[in-house]
Amino acid sequence: MQNLIGLLFSLLLVFICFVIAYPVSKKNPEIARKIVHIGAAHWYFIYAAFFTSPTPALIGLPVVAVFDGIMNITGRFGKALGQSNQKRNWGLVWYPVSIFLMILLGNLGMGGMTALGVGLLGMGWGDGLAAIIGMKFGKHRFDTKKSLEGSAAFFAAVTVIAFLFTHNIILSVVCGLTGAVFEFTTPFGLDNITVPLVLYVTVALWPKSAMLLGFALMACLAYKWKHLTASGVSGAFVLGVLCTWIFGIAGLVPLLLFFVSSNVIGKIRTHIQKEERNFIEKKNGRRDLVQVLANGLMAALAAVVFAISDSCFKMNALIAADDAKEQLLIKLMFAAIVMFGAATAEAASDTWAGEIGRLSKKPPVSLKTGKVVSRGVSGGVTLQGYGGGLLGAAFIAVFWYVLFSGISGPMDRFMNKLPLGLAVITLSGFAGCILDSFLGAFFQALYIDADSEKYTEKKKSPSGKDNALISGIQWMDNDMVNLASNFFSAVMAFIVAMII
Repeated sequence: MQNLIGLLFSLLLVFICFVIAYPVSKKNPEIARKIVHIGAAHWYFIYAAFFTSPTPALIGLPVVAVFDGIMNITGRFGKALGQSNQKRNWGLVWYPVSIFLMILLGNLGMGGMTALGVGLLGMGWGDGLAAIIGMKFGKHRFDTKKSLEGSAAFFAAVTVIAFLFTHNIILSVVCGLTGAVFEFTTPFGLDNITVPLVLYVTVALWPKSAMLLGFALMACLAYKWKHLTASGVSGAFVLGVLCTWIFGIAGLVPLLLFFVSSNVIGKIRTHIQKEERNFIEKKNGRRDLVQVLANGLMAALAAVVFAISDSCFKMNALIAADDAKEQLLIKLMFAAIVMFGAATAEAASDTWAGEIGRLSKKPPVSLKTGKVVSRGVSGGVTLQGYGGGLLGAAFIAVFWYVLFSGISGPMDRFMNKLPLGLAVITLSGFAGCILDSFLGAFFQALYIDADSEKYTEKKKSPSGKDNALISGIQWMDNDMVNLASNFFSAVMAFIVAMII
């Protein structure tokens, strides 16, 4: 009976939100939308007071999401809130999806009502006030169309909400910072999913989630210093937290070394590129989400493989020890950490090879034709560049060895194999660098710019004309080459590590 009452009150809450928002929508549709947004967040109190089981909510929320999606596609939400039919409010669709995921996590034993309250009300008040304050007082605008004043309002609102629920000022500030970073950087309007979930996880896993604060600050700096785009920040944040959560400091440092060394060497590249006039790169400067995934996805996958293998090992030891199964799981764990090192080493090797190679006094030679090509053209190599690639792979491998050697516990099972792992990582990382050059020479798309007649990786010229494809496969751009090379290095290292 209580669950039925809860459902009735849920419908009443939605009705009240629209009744309040409707007269406001005639003057300011955006504020009307935020009134609905903030009001809907208070469903938390209905859920806490009336629902005795999560099942009705887990069934009802997907239905609400589908209904919202239909209303959004048909433009009904736009009309109800005084907006045009072309204005799509997908936030109202993602909202029930994020609530569903938070309740599901709580039902699986991760977090509870406190985490749900921070995630739901933090997003409702934070996002709502950020938009309202940003529209009225936002004078310092970013290229994401959001303002410093709006982000500050988001931080303040989430911090207050978190403190009211947790009574922990440090945790509250961490929630405010991480929530503000995700609200600011999440692309495609998906912040109604990412922000509630990151707030939920931060509270549910505290104090281990304190690392989110460090990553949030690094993300802000990376964006400010123009190393990453907004989408790149989100991708790097998720991959970095995942690897660090599982491997600890041994997962954090190699990724940071790759990122920092790449950007330091990239400064040299940027300086030299000003003098290069024969080649136009598709992307330069800030790394976006695709570039981050191309260089970090396999490392994150390796961390997941390790976590699953480690959990299975512990479960096997508790239930019924099986020596053959234990040995297989130990091999999988060792192969996973080697795979992690190789994926990171390949990313560093490729970057170092490209940047150091441009410093070569001799011009690069195409692997495909054997002829001299412009600096920066994919598939153009120099002996000095390959030396830099080998150095980059070894650089990561050495730190990998030192860091994983210092971890007790699971690493004790294969500590004697770590020197071999160092060699595998160095060679696999460098092999991926060589493959990157090969794929770049034979398969990567290369165009002639329609405006300047320079070589380019872009499909269109600055004026919007279609560039002529002169070699390679159209869909095989630099990001695909990087992903393929990183995949090759990671898989190669994993297989070899399983054998040795």
